[in-house]
Amino acid sequence: MPSPADTAVTETVISLRGVTKTYTIWDDPSARLSAALRRILGGGKTGKGTRKFTAVQQLDLEVAPGECLGIIGRNGAGKSTLLQMIAGTLQPTSGSVQVRGRVAALLELGSGFNPDFTGRENIQLNAAILGLTKAEIAAKFDAIVAYSGIEEFIEQPVRTYSSGMALRLAFAVCVHVDADILIIDEALAVGDARFQFKCHATLEQMLKEGRTIIFVSHDTNAVKRMCRTAILLERGEVLLKGSPNDVTNIYTKLITSPHGVEAIRDDLAALKEGRKEQGERYKDDPITPSPLPPSTAPAPSSLLPAGIAPSITENFLTEERAHQQISDKEYAYGGEAGCIATVELLDRDRRPRLSFLTGDRILVRLRCAAAQPIPDPIYALTLKDVRGQEIYGTNTWFQNLTPPPLPAGGQAEIVFDLQLNVLPGVYFISLGWVRLVNGEVEVIHRRYDVLRFDVLPRDKSFGLAWCPTSIHVGAPAGADRPL
Repeated sequence: MPSPADTAVTETVISLRGVTKTYTIWDDPSARLSAALRRILGGGKTGKGTRKFTAVQQLDLEVAPGECLGIIGRNGAGKSTLLQMIAGTLQPTSGSVQVRGRVAALLELGSGFNPDFTGRENIQLNAAILGLTKAEIAAKFDAIVAYSGIEEFIEQPVRTYSSGMALRLAFAVCVHVDADILIIDEALAVGDARFQFKCHATLEQMLKEGRTIIFVSHDTNAVKRMCRTAILLERGEVLLKGSPNDVTNIYTKLITSPHGVEAIRDDLAALKEGRKEQGERYKDDPITPSPLPPSTAPAPSSLLPAGIAPSITENFLTEERAHQQISDKEYAYGGEAGCIATVELLDRDRRPRLSFLTGDRILVRLRCAAAQPIPDPIYALTLKDVRGQEIYGTNTWFQNLTPPPLPAGGQAEIVFDLQLNVLPGVYFISLGWVRLVNGEVEVIHRRYDVLRFDVLPRDKSFGLAWCPTSIHVGAPAGADRPL
């Protein structure tokens, strides 16, 4: 009977053992041609004017099904070479690469596209390369085109596409070929905010379905949000594998220090020693449970406002998050019993605007019209960032408000007054009109992604939230003050 360790190995979808990739660099391009001719004619030596460059060296890596692995590293660290070997477009110089399942790779913008082929022809070609039959391609074609949002250009040559259009098409193909493993190399940095929003929602859905994702990005916040594990590459070696927070912290120090790897050696040693001590502690106390990740830990009911039942709160959140697939345009449903007729985004002087400064106060005004009697209306707002992350959400029920009932034909104006304590970026607002029936949420009308707006910088602060801070510098209490 195999041990748990053996079982874990057999269940990996990606396994790299001792992988090295070395390139020959030619000082004179003509010498490269001469060497090729010598090999054809029976000469074995490469000749002078060459040197070796090792992009990846003695690398071991295992990725489990359903894992989202983030890979970060400086330019030239070997990230792209590693991805190409996993994708099968590049063979290692030594070592073994084993991959189980269909792989779809978005290694660079428009990779695999023939610029002279139309969008239609490139969909058919790329889907066929990824293993789909003609019947499967035909069945998925309309969905791929609709997802890309470039229907009117699908019969045009790809060379006439903008970079954003090429990305849309390439990503749409990758997510519709039923791949077991999706590899993405910085591609999501291209494209407009709405499409990025949709891409991240799609990736989250793929992870829920048990697909495996390898994600390379210089955006450390994206790595921390999407990935459960991350690795730091440097000169083709894995310096650290661990939590995205640990890895991105070390990476930030690496890229900001003039001393390179030497600046982080003590940090790496401390992390490894800390894990060793933690492992020994859990071995001595095997019944100690692992802490729940933040996303699954239940909110303590003692923190909820008076009168709000945790079960009903969970119903609200479940219903709100049930429609994460964001389209390029507003996504709405409901509207039979009543509708959110108009929506306005205003500044504090009640003037329409679509851009604000960090910390500004905004007003979201909506007018609702009832087609049927609505006895206990509840009005809701959710603020999300460009990746679909919930920044803030509230509703009248959470705030212990009791809006008046609406008769058939009645109307109501609702104004959400909130302060944008967020840092610069693109944000989206979703609005909802619901009511509770026996503790269950009944949707009257929902309008997801109805408003898009920009937040501009007020200062050079960084992070996710804007927390106005005063800094006071002076001598310690009791210390002699300098003259």
